[in-house]
Amino acid sequence: MSAELMPILAFISGAMVAAILSSLTVSRAVKEQQEILKRGQVAHGRILHIWRPKLRGAFARIYFEFEPNGADTVRGCHIDRRPADEMRASLPAVGTTVAVRYLPDQPKQAVIARLVSRFTD
Repeated sequence: MSAELMPILAFISGAMVAAILSSLTVSRAVKEQQEILKRGQVAHGRILHIWRPKLRGAFARIYFEFEPNGADTVRGCHIDRRPADEMRASLPAVGTTVAVRYLPDQPKQAVIARLVSRFTD
């Protein structure tokens, strides 16, 4: 193998490893969101801010606050990992009241229930 091909091969290998790790990370995060949806308690929350990234393939972030049962207000960030075509049409507006699911022992582990994908890849 010639010395000119080594940097190209290293770049391609690195890109493949990064893509695989990214896919595994997203898959794990989706499963965590689904687990919170299944086991979590319900509270009403309010949308504070929505950040829509300009970069294609990046996930929108929805910032919200809610009051867990008998606790102080908690602020959270829901990362919307749904496909882009599904996401655009259904993001809630700022100020909207939404159903939040959270883990009672870790209220910062919370998701906006209707934004969690029920399907896995």
